[in-house]
This record gives sequence, C-alpha cells and structure tokens, in this order.
Amino acid sequence: MYKYTKLIFDADNTLFDFDRAEKTALLNTLTHFGMPSPVGLLDFYRAMNTELWQQLDAKTISIAQLKRYRATKLFEFVGQHQDPHLFSLHYLDELAQCQYLLQHVELTLEKLSPHCEMAVITNGLVQVQKPRFENSRIKQYFGAMVISEELGVSKPDPAIFAHTCEMMQWHEPSEVLMVGDNYPCDIQGAANFGMQTCWFNLRQQAHEYSDHDHEIHCFDQLLLL
Repeated sequence: MYKYTKLIFDADNTLFDFDRAEKTALLNTLTHFGMPSPVGLLDFYRAMNTELWQQLDAKTISIAQLKRYRATKLFEFVGQHQDPHLFSLHYLDELAQCQYLLQHVELTLEKLSPHCEMAVITNGLVQVQKPRFENSRIKQYFGAMVISEELGVSKPDPAIFAHTCEMMQWHEPSEVLMVGDNYPCDIQGAANFGMQTCWFNLRQQAHEYSDHDHEIHCFDQLLLL
C-alpha cells in the first residue's frame, strides 16, 4: 500500500512533456504563417516565455498581455510580423493537440489509481489544457482538473489548493501530496497551504531548496514513496 492516497499533480513538465509540445507547436505555427525558423529560435523563445510566465505568476502582467508580448517579441526575433491575436490562437490550438506524456507517467498512474484519489492543478491556459486533457490517455485517472485561468486564481495562491481540495472533498491538507516541477508555484505554494510535497526535479538541477518532503527525478519513483 502506498503512503499517500490523495495526490495532486501539476500538468506541464510533470505529466505532459511540455518542452516537446512547445517545440512542435511553435514550428508548426511558424510554418502555417509562412514564417522562418532562424538559428537560436527555440532557445530565445523559451527564455522569453519563461520570463513572461514568471511575470504572470508575480501578477505584474495579465494573460492577455502575456499572449500579446510573446507574439510581438517572437516576430521581432524572426523578422516578420503577423496579427498577434491570430498567431497566438493558432499556436495554442497546435499546443492543445500535443498530448505527449513524460516517460513512465501512464503506467505509474495506472498503478496508483486503484489506491489513490488524484487531481490536477495547472497554471496553463484553458484553450490548451482542456482539449489536451480531454483527449489524453490519462484523463480517466483524475477526479478534478483545475485550470488557473478558468478559476481566476493561480498557484502558489492558497485559494487554488483549497478549491481543489473542496472539489475532491478532502478535508485535511496534510494528507495530500502535491507533485510538480515548478518549485515556487507547486512546492512552496502547496507547503504553505499545509500539504506534503514532492518536487519532480526533472532536469536534476543542483539546489539548496528545503521546503519539500520528497524529490524525484523520474516519474515512476513516486511508487517508492
């Protein structure tokens, strides 16, 4: 029997291979609009996108601003311009179709499911997360999926963890294990709410973090907790 029977998972780079999806969606969208893919494109885009999402998490920009800034900065790098709104819509539709799972996710969830209640919390966008999750092979394992854009509150705000527990009818946060790759949002947010935490250190980065209860480098290591 597993130690934890109530689990919450982040989505991107915890369950889904977001890096692969991001690359595929970006290149497909540029091709669709007849735009080039210059050398260094992916590194530029990922650094720029990460910075914008950090600003969103810090509530210094809105979702609408993130989408617009992301497109216009990309156009500057590529050297061609399109309608930012149309480009963003197409990119998000492409992203929604990329249902790539990280290694061992499906089998691990299958093994956990007879013993555990499970939910997902994501700070992602409704246009991406809803269709991707609905069409994924792992939908059946989750009792709830909470999307920050839909709720109007994002991790690490305690309200999103409280809302998820309420949906799952879990009354003791200390009995819940939060699993995610984003340390400030997933781990520190959940810890501050009183949950147990498991940091999925996917890239095996060196660190001095101490707020987590467990650390894994491969998804199936959850079975050993």
